Amino acid sequence: GIFTKDNTSGKITSKSYFTSYKDNKWGVIDAEGNNVIDPSYKEMIVIPNSKMPVFICTYDVNYETGEYSTKALNEKGEKIFTQYSKVEAIQNKDKNDNLWYDQDILKVQKDGKYGLVKISGEEILPTEYEEITSISGIENSFKIKKDGKYGIVDNEGKIVVEPKYADIDVLGEDNKSGFIVKDDSNKYGIIDYSNNQVLEIKYDGIEKIYGNDLYVV
Repeated sequence: GIFTKDNTSGKITSKSYFTSYKDNKWGVIDAEGNNVIDPSYKEMIVIPNSKMPVFICTYDVNYETGEYSTKALNEKGEKIFTQYSKVEAIQNKDKNDNLWYDQDILKVQKDGKYGLVKISGEEILPTEYEEITSISGIENSFKIKKDGKYGIVDNEGKIVVEPKYADIDVLGEDNKSGFIVKDDSNKYGIIDYSNNQVLEIKYDGIEKIYGNDLYVV
């Protein structure tokens, strides 16, 4: 577990983990500076949630083809999520281009298809999607692709918008404002967060306007 009980005072303290860098190699330390994972990796180890002992290591990187391998380790250095061929943190960025990682969800791959798991280990979206990507600046919504079509899933694994559109994008600054969808004939419409059609898919273009309930169509 992630909580250790201090027997003298009976207090429960939660551990924190940080990446370390020494002699051009990456590892993991805890808040006291103890080595949790020895600095032995060429690529930076990603710790999606500093309170959880889940460390994503990238190795065997081929810079020409862009191919690489990943594994997830726990605080004992043991491999976890071994039923998947790849485990990755989901990277996102805010409007100032600061990078951040989803703290609760990991993207996993099996037989060439992607799914989602909670960082605690529970699979919430089966590995049957061609792509799962973050939407820039948006929390709690991921773009999914199945049979060449796009939809939206939330971070509980609930399909918010079925993957049946040629493309999909978020309308405003958060997921609650709804989504712009595009069909196969390059026409656009709007769907709200409850999957109701707000604007029929018949427009040549829809632009976002922040701060009010108007769209340019």
